[in-house]
Amino acid sequence: MGRRTGLGLALIASVAACGGAAGGGRDAALLARTVSPTVAPPLAIPANGLFPGEAMTFAVRLGGVEAGEAALAVGLPGDIGGRDAIVVSSRMASSGAFRWVKEVDDDLTSTIDLETGLPRELVADVRFGAKTFHADGQFRGGIVDLAWHKGDSRIRYAHYDFGPVDAHNAHTAMAAMRTWEAGQDDTQRLYIVGGRRIWRTDVTWAGRETIATHLGNQTAVRLDGVSVRVTPRLVPERRRKPRTFSVWMSDDADRVPLRVVAHTELGDVVIELTSYQRP
Repeated sequence: MGRRTGLGLALIASVAACGGAAGGGRDAALLARTVSPTVAPPLAIPANGLFPGEAMTFAVRLGGVEAGEAALAVGLPGDIGGRDAIVVSSRMASSGAFRWVKEVDDDLTSTIDLETGLPRELVADVRFGAKTFHADGQFRGGIVDLAWHKGDSRIRYAHYDFGPVDAHNAHTAMAAMRTWEAGQDDTQRLYIVGGRRIWRTDVTWAGRETIATHLGNQTAVRLDGVSVRVTPRLVPERRRKPRTFSVWMSDDADRVPLRVVAHTELGDVVIELTSYQRP
Protein backbone atom coordinates (compact mmCIF):
# COMPACT_ATOMS: atom_id res chain seq x y z
CA MET A 1 0.00 0.00 0.00
CA GLY A 2 1.09 3.68 0.27
CA ARG A 3 3.36 4.63 -2.60
CA ARG A 4 3.72 0.97 -3.54
CA THR A 5 0.09 0.20 -4.23
CA GLY A 6 -1.48 3.64 -4.00
CA LEU A 7 -2.00 3.48 -7.76
CA GLY A 8 -5.09 1.38 -7.11
CA LEU A 9 -6.72 4.25 -5.28
CA ALA A 10 -5.37 6.61 -7.90
CA LEU A 11 -7.40 4.87 -10.44
CA ILE A 12 -8.89 5.24 -9.27
CA ALA A 13 -9.90 6.52 -5.96
CA SER A 14 -7.30 5.47 -8.77
CA VAL A 15 -10.17 5.67 -9.75
CA ALA A 16 -9.37 6.67 -11.09
CA ALA A 17 -7.56 6.14 -6.76
CA CYS A 18 -3.18 5.46 -3.75
CA GLY A 19 -3.02 11.18 -0.94
CA GLY A 20 -10.37 21.18 0.61
CA ALA A 21 -13.29 22.29 1.25
CA ALA A 22 -14.43 18.71 1.50
CA GLY A 23 -12.79 18.48 4.90
CA GLY A 24 -9.20 17.99 3.77
CA GLY A 25 -7.74 14.84 5.30
CA ARG A 26 -10.89 13.79 7.19
CA ASP A 27 -10.49 10.38 8.78
CA ALA A 28 -11.96 7.51 6.75
CA ALA A 29 -13.78 6.15 9.80
CA LEU A 30 -15.50 9.51 10.31
CA LEU A 31 -16.65 9.55 6.70
CA ALA A 32 -17.93 6.00 7.08
CA ARG A 33 -20.18 7.14 9.94
CA THR A 34 -21.57 10.11 8.03
CA VAL A 35 -22.12 8.63 4.56
CA SER A 36 -25.36 6.90 3.63
CA PRO A 37 -25.00 3.26 2.48
CA THR A 38 -27.35 3.87 -0.46
CA VAL A 39 -26.52 5.15 -3.92
CA ALA A 40 -28.27 8.38 -4.86
CA PRO A 41 -30.65 8.49 -7.83
CA PRO A 42 -28.98 8.89 -11.25
CA LEU A 43 -27.86 12.39 -12.16
CA ALA A 44 -25.80 13.22 -15.22
CA ILE A 45 -22.20 13.58 -14.10
CA PRO A 46 -20.66 17.04 -14.66
CA ALA A 47 -18.20 17.46 -17.53
CA ASN A 48 -15.31 17.64 -15.05
CA GLY A 49 -16.27 14.25 -13.54
CA LEU A 50 -16.92 15.45 -9.98
CA PHE A 51 -20.20 15.97 -8.09
CA PRO A 52 -19.85 18.83 -5.58
CA GLY A 53 -20.36 17.46 -2.07
CA GLU A 54 -20.12 13.77 -2.98
CA ALA A 55 -18.36 11.35 -0.63
CA MET A 56 -17.30 7.71 -0.95
CA THR A 57 -15.81 5.10 1.38
CA PHE A 58 -14.04 1.90 0.35
CA ALA A 59 -12.80 -1.33 1.92
CA VAL A 60 -9.34 -2.52 0.88
CA ARG A 61 -8.23 -6.16 0.78
CA LEU A 62 -4.83 -7.60 -0.06
CA GLY A 63 -4.69 -11.25 -1.05
CA GLY A 64 -8.25 -11.69 0.27
CA VAL A 65 -7.42 -10.30 3.73
CA GLU A 66 -8.67 -7.00 5.17
CA ALA A 67 -5.83 -4.54 4.72
CA GLY A 68 -7.25 -1.04 4.89
CA GLU A 69 -9.97 1.51 4.31
CA ALA A 70 -10.20 4.49 2.02
CA ALA A 71 -12.38 7.56 1.63
CA LEU A 72 -12.82 10.34 -0.89
CA ALA A 73 -14.74 13.60 -0.49
CA VAL A 74 -15.44 16.44 -2.93
CA GLY A 75 -15.91 20.01 -1.75
CA LEU A 76 -18.03 22.81 -3.18
CA PRO A 77 -17.05 25.00 -6.15
CA GLY A 78 -15.49 28.35 -5.40
CA ASP A 79 -13.15 31.03 -6.63
CA ILE A 80 -9.57 30.00 -5.91
CA GLY A 81 -6.86 32.25 -7.26
CA GLY A 82 -9.25 33.95 -9.66
CA ARG A 83 -10.56 30.76 -11.28
CA ASP A 84 -13.45 28.42 -10.56
CA ALA A 85 -12.06 25.40 -8.74
CA ILE A 86 -13.01 22.57 -6.42
CA VAL A 87 -11.07 20.73 -3.71
CA VAL A 88 -10.96 16.93 -3.47
CA SER A 89 -9.50 14.99 -0.54
CA SER A 90 -8.82 11.28 -0.17
CA ARG A 91 -7.24 9.01 2.39
CA MET A 92 -6.12 5.39 2.38
CA ALA A 93 -5.00 3.78 5.65
CA SER A 94 -4.04 0.28 6.71
CA SER A 95 -6.41 -1.39 9.20
CA GLY A 96 -7.02 -4.65 11.05
CA ALA A 97 -4.18 -7.11 11.43
CA PHE A 98 -2.35 -5.54 8.51
CA ARG A 99 -1.80 -2.32 10.47
CA TRP A 100 0.11 -4.31 13.10
CA VAL A 101 2.44 -5.44 10.33
CA LYS A 102 2.84 -2.10 8.56
CA GLU A 103 1.29 1.27 9.38
CA VAL A 104 0.26 2.94 6.14
CA ASP A 105 -1.43 6.31 5.70
CA ASP A 106 -1.77 7.98 2.31
CA ASP A 107 -3.47 11.41 2.17
CA LEU A 108 -3.96 13.51 -0.95
CA THR A 109 -5.68 16.87 -1.36
CA SER A 110 -6.13 18.38 -4.83
CA THR A 111 -7.32 21.74 -6.10
CA ILE A 112 -8.91 21.08 -9.49
CA ASP A 113 -9.75 23.60 -12.20
CA LEU A 114 -13.45 23.27 -13.04
CA GLU A 115 -13.06 24.41 -16.65
CA THR A 116 -10.24 22.04 -17.65
CA GLY A 117 -10.76 19.22 -15.13
CA LEU A 118 -7.01 19.24 -14.50
CA PRO A 119 -5.16 19.65 -11.19
CA ARG A 120 -3.81 23.04 -10.18
CA GLU A 121 -2.32 22.15 -6.79
CA LEU A 122 -1.78 19.09 -4.63
CA VAL A 123 -0.65 18.29 -1.11
CA ALA A 124 0.39 14.70 -0.43
CA ASP A 125 1.38 13.04 2.85
CA VAL A 126 2.41 9.40 3.02
CA ARG A 127 3.52 7.22 5.92
CA PHE A 128 4.82 3.74 5.17
CA GLY A 129 6.02 2.17 8.40
CA ALA A 130 8.79 4.42 9.71
CA LYS A 131 9.13 6.25 6.37
CA THR A 132 7.31 9.49 5.62
CA PHE A 133 6.91 11.59 2.50
CA HIS A 134 5.40 15.04 1.94
CA ALA A 135 4.93 16.87 -1.37
CA ASP A 136 3.45 20.16 -2.55
CA GLY A 137 2.73 20.39 -6.25
CA GLN A 138 1.80 23.07 -8.78
CA PHE A 139 0.27 22.08 -12.14
CA ARG A 140 -0.08 24.13 -15.33
CA GLY A 141 -1.31 21.85 -18.09
CA GLY A 142 1.68 19.66 -18.86
CA ILE A 143 4.05 21.49 -16.48
CA VAL A 144 4.46 20.21 -12.92
CA ASP A 145 6.61 21.63 -10.11
CA LEU A 146 7.04 19.59 -6.94
CA ALA A 147 8.66 20.42 -3.61
CA TRP A 148 9.05 17.36 -1.38
CA HIS A 149 10.87 15.90 1.60
CA LYS A 150 11.22 12.59 3.41
CA GLY A 151 10.31 13.81 6.88
CA ASP A 152 13.54 15.77 7.24
CA SER A 153 14.56 19.40 6.76
CA ARG A 154 15.98 18.86 3.27
CA ILE A 155 13.55 20.11 0.60
CA ARG A 156 13.98 18.58 -2.85
CA TYR A 157 12.54 20.00 -6.06
CA ALA A 158 11.37 18.42 -9.30
CA HIS A 159 10.26 20.12 -12.53
CA TYR A 160 8.45 18.21 -15.27
CA ASP A 161 7.46 19.53 -18.69
CA PHE A 162 5.29 17.10 -20.66
CA GLY A 163 4.89 19.48 -23.59
CA PRO A 164 1.38 19.20 -25.10
CA VAL A 165 0.45 16.25 -22.84
CA ASP A 166 -1.80 17.01 -19.86
CA ALA A 167 -0.55 15.97 -16.42
CA HIS A 168 -3.11 14.32 -14.11
CA ASN A 169 -3.02 13.22 -10.51
CA ALA A 170 -5.06 10.44 -8.87
CA HIS A 171 -8.20 12.54 -8.46
CA THR A 172 -8.37 13.99 -11.96
CA ALA A 173 -7.52 10.60 -13.50
CA MET A 174 -10.53 9.13 -11.69
CA ALA A 175 -12.72 11.97 -12.91
CA ALA A 176 -11.49 11.58 -16.49
CA MET A 177 -12.40 7.89 -16.48
CA ARG A 178 -15.85 8.62 -15.07
CA THR A 179 -16.68 10.96 -17.96
CA TRP A 180 -15.19 8.78 -20.71
CA GLU A 181 -17.71 7.34 -23.16
CA ALA A 182 -16.24 4.79 -25.53
CA GLY A 183 -16.86 1.66 -27.57
CA GLN A 184 -15.65 -1.90 -27.09
CA ASP A 185 -11.82 -2.08 -26.95
CA ASP A 186 -11.34 1.68 -27.34
CA THR A 187 -8.31 2.94 -25.40
CA GLN A 188 -7.28 6.22 -23.81
CA ARG A 189 -3.90 7.20 -22.33
CA LEU A 190 -3.32 9.25 -19.17
CA TYR A 191 -0.12 10.50 -17.54
CA ILE A 192 -0.48 10.53 -13.75
CA VAL A 193 1.87 12.14 -11.24
CA GLY A 194 1.89 10.12 -8.01
CA GLY A 195 4.29 11.30 -5.32
CA ARG A 196 7.35 12.20 -7.37
CA ARG A 197 6.76 9.35 -9.84
CA ILE A 198 5.08 9.50 -13.25
CA TRP A 199 2.82 6.73 -14.53
CA ARG A 200 1.71 6.22 -18.12
CA THR A 201 -1.66 4.51 -17.97
CA ASP A 202 -3.53 2.99 -20.90
CA VAL A 203 -7.18 2.21 -20.17
CA THR A 204 -9.33 0.00 -22.40
CA TRP A 205 -13.13 -0.07 -22.49
CA ALA A 206 -13.86 -3.77 -21.77
CA GLY A 207 -17.69 -3.78 -21.76
CA ARG A 208 -20.52 -4.21 -19.28
CA GLU A 209 -20.96 -6.78 -16.50
CA THR A 210 -23.19 -7.39 -13.48
CA ILE A 211 -21.18 -7.63 -10.27
CA ALA A 212 -22.01 -8.26 -6.60
CA THR A 213 -21.16 -5.27 -4.38
CA HIS A 214 -21.70 -4.11 -0.79
CA LEU A 215 -24.69 -2.20 -2.17
CA GLY A 216 -26.19 -5.25 -3.95
CA ASN A 217 -25.90 -6.46 -7.54
CA GLN A 218 -24.91 -3.65 -9.89
CA THR A 219 -24.62 -3.39 -13.66
CA ALA A 220 -21.17 -1.96 -14.25
CA VAL A 221 -18.90 -0.63 -16.96
CA ARG A 222 -15.53 -2.38 -16.85
CA LEU A 223 -12.26 -0.69 -17.78
CA ASP A 224 -8.98 -2.63 -17.99
CA GLY A 225 -5.72 -0.78 -17.54
CA VAL A 226 -1.96 -1.12 -17.79
CA SER A 227 0.34 1.32 -15.98
CA VAL A 228 4.08 1.65 -16.39
CA ARG A 229 6.43 4.02 -14.62
CA VAL A 230 8.06 6.52 -16.99
CA THR A 231 10.87 9.06 -16.90
CA PRO A 232 10.26 12.84 -17.02
CA ARG A 233 10.67 12.47 -20.79
CA LEU A 234 7.72 10.03 -20.66
CA VAL A 235 9.87 7.07 -21.67
CA PRO A 236 9.14 3.77 -19.85
CA GLU A 237 11.71 3.04 -17.15
CA ARG A 238 13.76 -0.06 -17.74
CA ARG A 239 13.42 -2.95 -15.28
CA ARG A 240 10.03 -1.65 -14.13
CA LYS A 241 7.30 -4.16 -14.76
CA PRO A 242 3.91 -2.85 -15.93
CA ARG A 243 1.05 -3.02 -13.42
CA THR A 244 -2.36 -4.19 -14.55
CA PHE A 245 -5.73 -3.37 -13.03
CA SER A 246 -9.47 -3.34 -13.71
CA VAL A 247 -12.08 -0.78 -12.67
CA TRP A 248 -15.85 -1.29 -12.47
CA MET A 249 -18.10 1.80 -12.44
CA SER A 250 -21.87 1.94 -12.14
CA ASP A 251 -23.54 1.76 -15.55
CA ASP A 252 -25.63 4.89 -15.10
CA ALA A 253 -25.24 8.63 -15.36
CA ASP A 254 -23.33 8.77 -12.05
CA ARG A 255 -20.47 6.40 -12.98
CA VAL A 256 -19.67 5.71 -9.33
CA PRO A 257 -16.45 3.65 -8.86
CA LEU A 258 -17.66 0.31 -7.46
CA ARG A 259 -14.53 -1.84 -7.50
CA VAL A 260 -10.85 -1.66 -8.40
CA VAL A 261 -8.63 -4.74 -8.65
CA ALA A 262 -4.90 -4.05 -8.98
CA HIS A 263 -2.49 -6.94 -9.54
CA THR A 264 0.74 -6.61 -7.52
CA GLU A 265 3.71 -8.75 -6.53
CA LEU A 266 2.09 -9.17 -3.09
CA GLY A 267 -1.23 -10.37 -4.48
CA ASP A 268 -4.39 -8.67 -5.73
CA VAL A 269 -5.35 -5.40 -4.09
CA VAL A 270 -9.16 -5.13 -4.14
CA ILE A 271 -10.80 -1.78 -3.38
CA GLU A 272 -14.62 -1.95 -3.06
CA LEU A 273 -17.13 0.81 -2.52
CA THR A 274 -18.94 0.51 0.84
CA SER A 275 -20.93 3.76 0.84
CA TYR A 276 -21.71 6.70 -1.40
CA GLN A 277 -23.47 10.01 -0.83
CA ARG A 278 -24.07 13.26 -2.66
CA PRO A 279 -26.48 16.15 -2.07
